[in-house]
Amino acid sequence: MVLKPSALTPLSAQLLADALVDAGLSPEVLTVVHGDREVAETIIRSRDVRMVSFTGGFSTGESIARAAGLKKLSMDLGGNAPVIVLSDADIDDAVESCVSGAFWAAGQNCVGVQRILVATPLYADFRQRFLEATARLVSGDPSDERTDVGPMISPAALDELKAKLDESIHDGAALLAGNVRVGNVLEPTVLEAVPADSRLWREEVFGPVVMLHAFNTFEEAIEVANAIEFSLHAGIFTDSLSNAMDAARRIDAGGVMINDSSDYRFDGMPFGVPNTEASAGKVSILLTKR
Repeated sequence: MVLKPSALTPLSAQLLADALVDAGLSPEVLTVVHGDREVAETIIRSRDVRMVSFTGGFSTGESIARAAGLKKLSMDLGGNAPVIVLSDADIDDAVESCVSGAFWAAGQNCVGVQRILVATPLYADFRQRFLEATARLVSGDPSDERTDVGPMISPAALDELKAKLDESIHDGAALLAGNVRVGNVLEPTVLEAVPADSRLWREEVFGPVVMLHAFNTFEEAIEVANAIEFSLHAGIFTDSLSNAMDAARRIDAGGVMINDSSDYRFDGMPFGVPNTEASAGKVSILLTKR
């Protein structure tokens, strides 16, 4: 196995390989290669490599697929997670789970909460509680144990996210909190009325940004949830088993969390959607706290 980590995150991969060797793995089994895009492309194109596994962005995944040739591919290409909060949901549980799911790891999480769809009768209350909980988060130095939201991975990543934020606000999105940059830290940011054709709504955010949206009917919520091209995970908060199961069957996502945010997972869970048309054969993960 050849492990080629991102140039932005080389140390964790190297420490993992060192730990495995210390535990008894033969050094010949796993090789860590550090380098630039040219190094990665050389590995991907090599006929000696029989399978490529990649975690990252959609466009990079497409490039790898074109370059790999006749190889097995396994890819985790990010998502744009919707979370539906129905009017019969436990609002305290929904707010707590969604705030954590949106801003944990500064939102740099492929199953992080990005779009929260809230039933209109609950929307004003949810919005207020969500903003209050967000305001209590502490941003800053991740080495300080009091910090909840640390920096993004690079200035370039934050520049790109800020550009999407500014575009959406210019086009009519309402900024409810955040959008303040201090060094490479973006304070937790909440918006509503984000245009459905904006990059911020359509693409993976991968930062501490979440969008709120009110809906009137269950059918509308499912339609809005599925309007985006890809979602690794989704979530729904409801006291109705019937609605929960219906959502799990109809939401186009690799996993549907019930009464938890899209952010919930553990490494023993199936992850992702099989390569089938539409949502046929998808994996629905059903979890409940109650």
